[in-house]
Amino acid sequence: MFWKNDKNDLLKSVIEGGLFQRKHQHNMLETARVLSIGEDQFGIPHVKYEVKFESSQERGRSFEGPRVLALAVFADNYYNIAEAV
Repeated sequence: MFWKNDKNDLLKSVIEGGLFQRKHQHNMLETARVLSIGEDQFGIPHVKYEVKFESSQERGRSFEGPRVLALAVFADNYYNIAEAV
């Protein structure tokens, strides 16, 4: 089950090991798995994560990464939380 969260709730729910998703065109689903959360030298929180892309034609690809985004940007992009698997 997926639901749209309030941004503040999502910021609080981003934890290591958490799974987040967003949909793209052509039934492409992107899943992000949070590896760690830390601050840069300016005190801005960042999320280190890896991603997996799946479509109706292609399933089971492994996670790629790591990637890094500011926590607020991550929360803007990944508004759906995936159920723990």
